[in-house]
Amino acid sequence: MRKLLIAILVLGFVHACAVQLPEINSISPDQAYSPDQKSASQKIINVQDSINKLPIKVVEIPTITGVGFSAVSIQPGKNINQKRILAIKAARLDALRQLTEQVHGIQISGSTEIAEAIVQSDTLRADIRGVILGARTVKIEPSSSDTYEVIVEIDRPLIDEIVKAYK
Repeated sequence: MRKLLIAILVLGFVHACAVQLPEINSISPDQAYSPDQKSASQKIINVQDSINKLPIKVVEIPTITGVGFSAVSIQPGKNINQKRILAIKAARLDALRQLTEQVHGIQISGSTEIAEAIVQSDTLRADIRGVILGARTVKIEPSSSDTYEVIVEIDRPLIDEIVKAYK
């Protein structure tokens, strides 16, 4: 998918560089609506056709990735090292939550309360329930001076086994 996106961007850039647009003031009204000239949308369609003909191999993604973040300064702790450890744990849990959403889905419920034709409250709730086994922590690093980023991933065959066992 990433290769396809890169190919689209490269072809779009090359096409944009190759097309020379005449100045608006130099086009007469007769030329502007001439049927023999290709419109911009036709040129875009031709570029998309060219992209579709590229020999790009679509590969199924073998892993699913979850990314989590957490701030250090808001963590409870007696010193900065304790806060960092807690931030890393919180970021890892956030990443695992993302994996769980991708594997098991997310249930969203909402309610709106109206009284006298005025919205009194509008709430949404998201629930995630599931089991994640065998997730690997790929990266733990600070993403800014006060934030940690954790990346976890799980292999597709393991996901299939988890879903089978959970149902």
